[in-house]
Amino acid sequence: MSFLTQIDNQLLSWAYQKPFKPSFAIKALIFMGDGPFWIMLVCASATLGQLLDLVAFEQLAQLLMFGLIISNLIFPQLKTRVIRKRPYANTQLQDDLNIKIINRDPGHGSKELESFPSGHVLWTSLCVSLICYQFGGFGALIFGWMIPAMMFLRLYLGVHYPSDIIAGLILGSINAVISILVSPELLEMINDLKEYTGYIYAYWVFIGIFTLLGFKSWLKRV
Repeated sequence: MSFLTQIDNQLLSWAYQKPFKPSFAIKALIFMGDGPFWIMLVCASATLGQLLDLVAFEQLAQLLMFGLIISNLIFPQLKTRVIRKRPYANTQLQDDLNIKIINRDPGHGSKELESFPSGHVLWTSLCVSLICYQFGGFGALIFGWMIPAMMFLRLYLGVHYPSDIIAGLILGSINAVISILVSPELLEMINDLKEYTGYIYAYWVFIGIFTLLGFKSWLKRV
């Protein structure tokens, strides 16, 4: 265990000590990895699907909603039950590594005891995996780079350990697989509901509730 901890700390030190300069690109990437961005993508996909009759986008919105919902059942529990100081709040770690770590993402990593797991990596790995499933190589070309970029970024900002990152990646990937496995039945069930009068209104009410509760849950984590 001590060997794994040492690797964890050394990888963190390697990433964090890369030259840092606040930039729009970093701020944009922070935003793109967080819950609100993916919620907005759900709304955009659903809107495109409905207005332009693009079934692939409508199905993507449904898959993303399912994946985000099941992930949000697990993620807050881990955040609040697994007590782990973030790197910038861990003075013993900083003494061991002989470096000063500061919080470079105060807008999203302000809760000092909620390091495990990385939500940014969880949401990104989940949603990018579902986009790649839905759109294949095109989806991977447009969004695939985000997973490794987000994994490095959270270390670089001093708000997560590599083990937090790996946990987020595993959870996001597992939830993506679950979403993909149930997608045939899920999409068929939703398609059957379209025959009922008032479906479209109920659909958008559901998206509205999903968006509202999603933002409410996100506000508790920042």
